[in-house]
Amino acid sequence: MGEAGYSVLPSFTSRDAFQIFISRDINLVILCHTIPQEEKSKLIVSMKERKRAPIVCIHVDGEADGKLVDAYLHSLDGPEVLLSCVAKVLDKSIGRQIAN
Repeated sequence: MGEAGYSVLPSFTSRDAFQIFISRDINLVILCHTIPQEEKSKLIVSMKERKRAPIVCIHVDGEADGKLVDAYLHSLDGPEVLLSCVAKVLDKSIGRQIAN
């Protein structure tokens, strides 16, 4: 993501991710497939309660639930698919902000 020109704020725990999310101006969140599903769901709900930043989730087979986030990607999709998805989600988010 950094090589593609995006600023990246990495986190290694859900708690750190949430602290970064509430303390910084975040345009997009990408959650890794390594976060346990229940923990990830709680984190997503907490984030959505605070801000309208779009969330992209990386998942493995059988755990995608598109009702909570703006986009899901499979962990094997690769960097090109991730970059394309991020661009689309950000474009959609900017469109919503302009409409409001």
